[in-house]
Formats: sequence, structure tokens, C-alpha cells
Amino acid sequence: MHGAPYWQTTPYTIPIGIGSLLFVVLAASLFRRRTERRLVPGATLGALLLVASGLWMGTYALELSVTDFSTKVLLNQLGYVGMAPLPLLWFAYVTRHAGVKLNSRAAWVALGSVPVAVVALVVTNPWHGLIWTDLWVDADHGYAVLVNEHGVAFDGFIAYAYALILLGCGVLGRTLLRADGIYRKQTLALLGGGLVPAVGGVVCVAGLSPVPGLDLPVLAFSVTSAAVAWSVFHHRLFTLVPVAWESAVESMHDAALVLDGDGRVIDVNPAGERFLSLPLSDAYGQSVARVLPTELVDALGGVPTAGSEAEATLTTEDGERALLVETTPLGDESDMSGSLVLVRDVTERVERERRLERQNERLDEFASVVSHDLRNPLTVARGYLELAAETGDAEYFERIENAHDRMETIIEDLLTLARQGETLTNVTPVALRTVAQEAWDGTVVGDATLDVRVDRTIAADRGRLRQLLENLFRNAVEHGSDGGSLTVVVAGVDGGFTVEDDGSGISEAERADVFERGYTTHENGTGFGLPIVKTVADAHGWSVELTESDAGGARFEFTGVETEPEPANAEQSTND
Repeated sequence: MHGAPYWQTTPYTIPIGIGSLLFVVLAASLFRRRTERRLVPGATLGALLLVASGLWMGTYALELSVTDFSTKVLLNQLGYVGMAPLPLLWFAYVTRHAGVKLNSRAAWVALGSVPVAVVALVVTNPWHGLIWTDLWVDADHGYAVLVNEHGVAFDGFIAYAYALILLGCGVLGRTLLRADGIYRKQTLALLGGGLVPAVGGVVCVAGLSPVPGLDLPVLAFSVTSAAVAWSVFHHRLFTLVPVAWESAVESMHDAALVLDGDGRVIDVNPAGERFLSLPLSDAYGQSVARVLPTELVDALGGVPTAGSEAEATLTTEDGERALLVETTPLGDESDMSGSLVLVRDVTERVERERRLERQNERLDEFASVVSHDLRNPLTVARGYLELAAETGDAEYFERIENAHDRMETIIEDLLTLARQGETLTNVTPVALRTVAQEAWDGTVVGDATLDVRVDRTIAADRGRLRQLLENLFRNAVEHGSDGGSLTVVVAGVDGGFTVEDDGSGISEAERADVFERGYTTHENGTGFGLPIVKTVADAHGWSVELTESDAGGARFEFTGVETEPEPANAEQSTND
């Protein structure tokens, strides 16, 4: 069959031609996307791999379509330009995909010299016959197929190709064992893309092909091309998910999600899975609005189109959490390939900031009281000191002492708020009866009596609990006795305890203000006693409510307290 070429049809031409076209189109698309080639390791290698595959398949499809012998030989030679570098390109891309580094330049030069030598031997084969020793056309199956009688150099190339293929499959197999999500699916696509043609090559070289001379690896590549095309569009092969994802992002404590340009989930690290409303396997390819809580979607602004940073509050099993949602474009904002979303739990930072704000408020109050409230008794003391110096009257010294006592009380209350604030140093089981008695003994009570009607153990910071009780007792004696006798009762209630008295009480109109720092209705009051009570209760996580006692005095009820039940033989009261 020499002379002018004639066209023919075969059962294999169309699938091989379609596969070639798919590879060329995908390669052209990837070459145009400069952003992804810059961001994704091995993307250029992937594009070259597609080009080589497409060239090999395209030339073979044309070779099958013509009947002229010389044209078939020319296309066969041209096909080696795509086939010869293919094993090396596949192996190079696989190692990049798996994150395996081969830093020996000499090794790569040696491996790369083989395809160059093969192409050179193909061109010069008529002089030495090392690639093929004979060529002829077989037409026994109704169409003309070029048959090659391969030479020793071709056998050497096959050994080289299968060595790279087996090494690459080993690398992918190891990667597959530790990969998950979209990365696992990409790895499976590459493994299949290498094994299917390899099996076809073994059948062909072993002489088991049903059609002599038919290039089964090329035919197998038509199946591979469909699998690769599917993986490109659904698993983003050669595109968005970087190789470094597994080593760098998978181990992060912060949640990380990769989204494509349409806001679809491409990958999620383990820390991010807790935010998904769907199982991870079902979340791939879904819109971010379908798989994330509304609070996070709102923080993202729907589908991210640029870099941003926003805060969100999310209620979880661990309570209310403050989250920082950061979006980083993958690529230029004018040509975004997708985005990386990081979700950081900043609850502790927010709480620290709030504590710092409260400490600053206390410092402001400290400065205000030092400049104002301390100045009043100091002025009084200085005035009485001048009078005492002029008259020698001992009555003035007593008033100076009272002014000093007033300043000492103010200073102690201020130091309590400024130094300790809302910090607990040592929460342990403490006996409420014992601490109440200690607090009472440390308070100037005058004509007052303590009645303890509770005998239980609570979880508290002993020193801070004593401060709380001392301030309650002092408040009752100073503001509720009106110069008469007074009884203060400490009793138990469900989930807590109460402190109440039978004094003049606190009017309902004032109850909302008494816990405000600096608020007082007594001319000698500092306005810090009950705020200290509130601060200590808050630090323990207790709730405090001010009401009226049965006797008409003030009643402070503390709930949310970790308590143990009272023993059956508990004493009913302790009087002093």
C-alpha cells in the first residue's frame, strides 16, 4: 500500500481521537491559567503531561486513519515525540503531587536524556534499526495496521518506562494510605491513569493483542483521558489544592477550608470538620452556604470574592465561642482561582480583652477616688490638726483619727478591686459556717448578732468568700442598724445561700444601683462594698439577687453555688 494516502475507519479511531482532544483542551486551559500554575506545585508539569499524552494519541489516531505505508511510518515516528517523554513527565508530576523531593540534578539529567536519545534513534532508525528492525502493514482485520518489529533500543526504553511507572505507582500507593478528601481522589485518578496504560503495554509487548500491531497503551489512554477529565472538573486535578495541604494545613489547630471561585468546598482540614453541617464526604463540591453555620456564612459575606476578616459568635457544645474568620484569595483578586478560609477560635483573646477593659475601668475608678474621695478626709484631717495645734483640745485628735480610719477603709476597698479584680487564686471545698464566723470576727459589728443557720461545704476561694461576707456584714451594720441592735442571718437555699438582716433595708428604687461602684447612701460610705460583693460572686460564677427579708431588712441571695448537702445533725444557729 504505497503511494497516495487513503482514509479508513477503525473501531478505535474515534475513542482515541476524542481522548487526544480532551487532553489537548485541558492542557490549553491549564496553560492559560497563569495564576494556578504559579500557586500549585507541578501544575506546569501536569500541563506538559497532558500535551505529551494528547500528541501521542493524536498521531496514532491519524496513523490508524490512513492506509498509505509511508504516511503511517511518518506518523509513527512523530508519535514518539509524545510517547518518549511521557513516562518521565508522569513520574515527575507524581513526585511533586506526593511531595517527594528528588534534589539530585544529575539523576534528573540522566532520566531526561533517555527520551531525547529515543527520539534521536527514531529519526535515525533507517541507519541502525535499534528502535524497530522491520515495519509492515497488516490488513487481516479489515483495516490496515502498521506492525513494528521492535529492536533492542526499544526494549531498553520499555524497561526504563516501566521502572518509572512502577516507582510512581509505589509513591502514589504510599500517598494514598495517608491521604483523604479531595487529595485522596486526585491520587486515585493519577494511580489509575498510570496503571491502565501500563497494563495495556504489558499485553501488547507480550504479543497478546487481539489485533497484531494495535497499540493497546494508546487505546487504554482513551479510557484514562475520560477519568482524568472527570477528576479535573470534579476533583480539581492539576488545579487548586496544593501538595503542601496535607503537611501544612491538615495539622493546624485552626479550621481551614479551600473554596473554588464559585464558593464550593474543595477541601477541609480535620479541625474544620466540626463546623460542617454535612459529613465530610458529602460536603465536597457543595456550596459553602449549605455546609457551614449561618453565622460563618454571614462573616464570609456569602461567596468570598476578596480577602477579608470578620468576627462571628457561634454557640457550640462548649458554650458560646468567639471566632475570627479570615479569607485569603488564591491568586490575584482580578483572577481568583478560589480562596482559603481560616476560622480561629479567639474566645480566650476576647475574654482577656474584656478583663483588661474591666481592669482599666477599675484603674480609672481608683484614680477618681484617689483624687476626690481621699482628698475629702485628708482635708478634714488637716483642718482638725491645725485646730488641735492651736487649742490642744483632745476632741480634735479623735476626729483626725476618724478621718484616717475613713481613708484606710477607702484604700482597702480600692486595693481589693484594683489588685484582685475578678481573679480567683484557689477554689477549694470550704465550710460556709466557719468562713462566716471568721468574717464576722473580723468586722466591727457593734450591737449586732450573727445567726448561722447553714452547715454545708461549698466550692469557693476561701479568701475571696471571706471578703464577700465581711463586706455584707459591714454594709448591714453601717447602713441597716440605725444605731439599734441588729441580727444578721446566714442560711442555705437550693443551689446556694443567703445573707439577710432585720435592719432598715434597701429601698426597691435603690436596689438596681447599689452594686454600681461608687454608689452610696451613707455619708461615710465608699460605694465599693457591695460592688466588691458582686465582683466576688461573678468571679465564682454565682448569681446574686437583692430583695427584702421577712423582717424588712436587706436579703442577698446567692445561687449557682456548688454545694454539698447539710448533715442531718447540723447546728441550727451560731450566735455572737
